[in-house]
Amino acid sequence: MAVNAEKLVMDWINADPNIKASWPARFDVPAESSASHPIPFVTVEQVGGTDEQFRSLPLVAVQVWGESRWLVSEAAAKLILPRLKRIVELPEVADIDITGRTHFPMPDGRPRYQILIQLTVKSDD
Repeated sequence: MAVNAEKLVMDWINADPNIKASWPARFDVPAESSASHPIPFVTVEQVGGTDEQFRSLPLVAVQVWGESRWLVSEAAAKLILPRLKRIVELPEVADIDITGRTHFPMPDGRPRYQILIQLTVKSDD
């Protein structure tokens, strides 16, 4: 059975208490966040990938949201990306490939940066 990559990445980000306190990772955009009232957070979403007999190769979008392009850019580069690179410390993760980091604002104007990662994860199959 393949590991739930979204939960794995979300839990890994939130395991750092400094990140969780200021940029908590979650699956959904909080209802209280809007263009007029942006709050800092991170969303995690599997956007592709493949499952093989002994490994899974999930493609995961990690999106950093906040009140300004500068803040989300800095958080993505200095907090979230370094944390993601260390996910290979988990026994089930063999490798991580950072496939992109992009300024990716919402159509309503909310600042957002996206980091795309491809994991190589052990499968129970």
